[in-house]
Amino acid sequence: MTAESDRPVAVITEPDNLTADRVVLELGELGVPVVRFDLADFPRDMTLNASLSPAGWHGTLSVHGRTVALQELRAIWWWHPGPPRIALDGLCAAEAEWAREEAMAGVAGVLAALECEHVNHPSRTRAAQSKPGALASAAACGLNVPATWIGNHPGAARGFARETPGGVVGKALTRPWIACPDGTSRSLHTTPVDHRAIDSGIGLGAHQLQHRVVKDHEVRLTVVGGEMFAARIDAHSPAAREDFRADYGALTYRHTQVPDTVREGITRLMAHYGLLVAAIDLLVDEQGHWWLVDLNPAGQWDWLQKELPALPLAQAMAELLASGRPTAKQPAVSPAVPGPQADLSLCPERQITVTEDGVPFISTPSMASSFETVVQTQEDMQIFDGSNSRKGASHT
Repeated sequence: MTAESDRPVAVITEPDNLTADRVVLELGELGVPVVRFDLADFPRDMTLNASLSPAGWHGTLSVHGRTVALQELRAIWWWHPGPPRIALDGLCAAEAEWAREEAMAGVAGVLAALECEHVNHPSRTRAAQSKPGALASAAACGLNVPATWIGNHPGAARGFARETPGGVVGKALTRPWIACPDGTSRSLHTTPVDHRAIDSGIGLGAHQLQHRVVKDHEVRLTVVGGEMFAARIDAHSPAAREDFRADYGALTYRHTQVPDTVREGITRLMAHYGLLVAAIDLLVDEQGHWWLVDLNPAGQWDWLQKELPALPLAQAMAELLASGRPTAKQPAVSPAVPGPQADLSLCPERQITVTEDGVPFISTPSMASSFETVVQTQEDMQIFDGSNSRKGASHT
């Protein structure tokens, strides 16, 4: 039996993810062993050997020359992994799709079934990523949610837009970006919609319209365990005032306090979905009312830590993972904000990896990676399925 201090944390993410780099370093400071890999490592660089017994799944996972016992994992952090890459030589399209699905079901399925702490468990992430469900749940938890319409009925859409005070905005129901075949991506920002512009084209698919909140500012609230870290975002351009992702250069950031009623509602919402970590977008209107507009269980937060270095987000995440099975904690009235700290600055051509003993170190990968703020704020799915991008899904 492995001693508790020797049980590793599994970090499942892409190799050039800087957010994961920071957490791995923090885990190293805590003396916690780390095994880092991507689902895309399977099957070329990963071997799974799992058996089921009355006690659950046990066996080994071998990746990048290191072997760990599945039953000894302390926690698993699911952080934007890529899909398994399957050799497609000789397979027709239907066979290739089946092979991908089998690989995902096998590897991710076994890992998700392990009796350790999952941050967040894939099934809970999927549930919380349903925008209609999340908005309804937030309202049931006592949070303010803007009036929302979803459908493809042109007349009903025009009626909702025309009769909603202050106008409406259009928002994506899934990812707010589209991955293009040439490797680029196109952002889908929140956009004002004039009821006179709504025509029969809306009948071609599902659309979401939402009451436009005349906001004073936005708040990005990052919840880690029972702690809440709030960053106020002020927009200083027309584009940024509609959607801060449209103009990062026009944003300023500062710490802010969260009203107790909002904290209580967020706590209930996190418990409802069984989430340990989430990024939550809130709008604060000119009357001081807080409106929840998005719950993202896989939301990025490293960009906030760069803007507000005193937000100890990576440290909080590492402590959550190190605890293995954290007990439910009531959030403090306000997160402690330590004094200024030196920001961790990693060159884009470097990444964090770990030795066979789980000790993190900085190395130079064979392929340089790049960092862009827009990538840090994309709301990716945690587990790829048939509806998502196939980037890196094949290996020949």
